[in-house]
Parts: sequence; structure tokens; C-alpha cells
Amino acid sequence: MNLELLHRWHCPYSRKVRDFIDQNNLGSQIKLSELDETTGAIERLVQLTGKQKSPCLLIDGRPLLESDEIVRWLRDNLLDRGNHASV
Repeated sequence: MNLELLHRWHCPYSRKVRDFIDQNNLGSQIKLSELDETTGAIERLVQLTGKQKSPCLLIDGRPLLESDEIVRWLRDNLLDRGNHASV
């Protein structure tokens, strides 16, 4: 599975997702692409979603928006049952 988080450092919603990733040691499984630092990232995000909204988790190229939805997906799909950090 190919996972990429399109995010912004200053965005509190992006921070929420990055904190969850860090707290659960998922960083090796998810590529981070900062929208304002990665060439073509904003254009790619707009092409995929029609918006410049962050964060966006790309799951095998399919976008998932909304920080709570992203955290829920990460919890449900990457963490072992019963071994979660709280959000």
C-alpha cells in the first residue's frame, strides 16, 4: 500500500494527523509532502480533490480529506487492535 500525506506545517489539522502518525510510530509507512515546499504538490492536490484543503491522505493515489477521517483510517488500517494511542 502506498500512503502519502499532503500537509502544511502551519495547519492545525495537519498537525493533528502528524501527531497521530508520530505517536504511533507510523512515519516509516507514510511519505510526508509539505504542500508549500514540494514542487507540484498543490496542483496535484487540486487535480485530485478540486480543493487546496489540507491535510489529504493519498491511499494508493485515492484522496481522503478531513483530519478526523484520516486519523480514523490510520487507526483502523495500520494499528494492531488494542494497541492505539489516544487522539
